[in-house]
Amino acid sequence: MKNILTILTSVAIILSLASSCKKEKMPDALPPITTEGKGTFGCKINGEIWIPKTQDEFLGNNFDLYANYDDASHVIDIFASKRYGEFNEGFAVYIWRPTMTGLQDTARIGIDFQNINQSIEMYRNNTSSKLTKLELIRFDMPNRIASGTFEAILIKQSKNDTLRITEGRFDVRF
Repeated sequence: MKNILTILTSVAIILSLASSCKKEKMPDALPPITTEGKGTFGCKINGEIWIPKTQDEFLGNNFDLYANYDDASHVIDIFASKRYGEFNEGFAVYIWRPTMTGLQDTARIGIDFQNINQSIEMYRNNTSSKLTKLELIRFDMPNRIASGTFEAILIKQSKNDTLRITEGRFDVRF
């Protein structure tokens, strides 16, 4: 009788814990466009909101947005990832020799997107750079802040598949 009571109690605890787990709510808005180096990134991919988020036992929960400025090559690298649950996706934005502010030369912009669950091949803008627009709102070398907006058509070469990126924005410290 005591074993049955222990089993029933264990089952009740497990069921209550399982029912308290809530499914992750998808974001309903992009982060605001800011220029203070707040560590934000977001865009819409084919109309769906995409915001970086990572839950990884090795990387922790805060390794979802990283920015760097390479002084030797004069490139800003921005990496954003979404790695949790069924998501395993990543964005990379490269700006070669950025000007102070304003629209950037599309020949100096690289944008990649990859969904590992679908394919190891990336969607890229390199053959569609004329369909890319990136505006730096703030480029502050002394305070190491880059903020801007972007949109692009990214192409997966092997399948002639495209992604439409709209309302992109970033505000990072590098």
